[in-house]
Amino acid sequence: MSSNIYELLNDVQTDMGSYGIEEANDIENKRWKKNVSKKIGVTGKKKKRWKPVAGVCAAALVLAVGLGSGPLHYIVQAAVKSISYDIATILGIKKDLEPYKTVVGKSVTTNGITITLNEVIVNEDEILISATKEYDEKITDESKRLIGERIYINGKSVSDSSSGGEKQEGDHTLVSISECDIKGVDLSQTLDFEIQFMDYDNTRDTWDFEFSASGEELAQSTNTIELDQTFTLEDGTEVHLDKLTDNPLGQKIYFSTSTGECDYDLVLRGVDDCGNPVEFTFSRWSDGVGRMNISTIDNGNLSDEATELHLTPYAVKFPEQSGRLSNDFKQAGDEFVINIR
Repeated sequence: MSSNIYELLNDVQTDMGSYGIEEANDIENKRWKKNVSKKIGVTGKKKKRWKPVAGVCAAALVLAVGLGSGPLHYIVQAAVKSISYDIATILGIKKDLEPYKTVVGKSVTTNGITITLNEVIVNEDEILISATKEYDEKITDESKRLIGERIYINGKSVSDSSSGGEKQEGDHTLVSISECDIKGVDLSQTLDFEIQFMDYDNTRDTWDFEFSASGEELAQSTNTIELDQTFTLEDGTEVHLDKLTDNPLGQKIYFSTSTGECDYDLVLRGVDDCGNPVEFTFSRWSDGVGRMNISTIDNGNLSDEATELHLTPYAVKFPEQSGRLSNDFKQAGDEFVINIR
């Protein structure tokens, strides 16, 4: 990896509200965050870090996005190891995702940049997007553009929040992966999608793509397991684990809190009944509902032979002010077991 590769947290695109975990210094973080705020009109206190801004899914403007225990950390790490346009490869998923993918393969050129929408996967409450950005001129730190996505379904804006990252391939190409949350839409049916890429430096520059897609087959492959586990954070807030979903794209655990807020980063660590390590990391918090995604960065995907998960909750408080996420997790409850088969 070249010495100029660094990682940033995109506060707009992730709703995690913190900076990258390594390599980017505080000056770079503050300068970038200030510039983005001016371009898209971000206002309000830091407490609003969980709210989406203007319904925009903003892609990272650098090579990769570091989220600590955030949702796309494992995706970006995989992308750094292997450049690919294929979503399954970037995610490190060895299962066949062909039945669930929509291969778009369309390209649009605007003001010296050609964006190709490669693939999308519609999954439960989100859409995964693989795209490439081809610059006419050689890409430099100065010429790299902050380009994000707006998602429309049947003509209505449905963008909620997003995470993602980019990696440079050669002098002119960026390969990106984005995970955009969609709320209030039944994605298990065939829908008309429009993805509008927008340049925040010049909002008149857009790249528009229209296609139809459905999450029906993936929805049919999704197993939902109701949970009834509770643990208590240091400030007395109770965290209720409500359900686990399992499909070929991975596993997610949804949770709520007794206060309707979540000021802690959460991790569930443990093993399956085959002895393989398992970890779920904080992914989303919106409107009183949180989500943790299984992390494949160190442990890979959940074994097909596993029938039980033995997990222990850990937590660390988010910083009150903008700054780096702490990794000083402390145990927040006893080990519990989830039957997954």
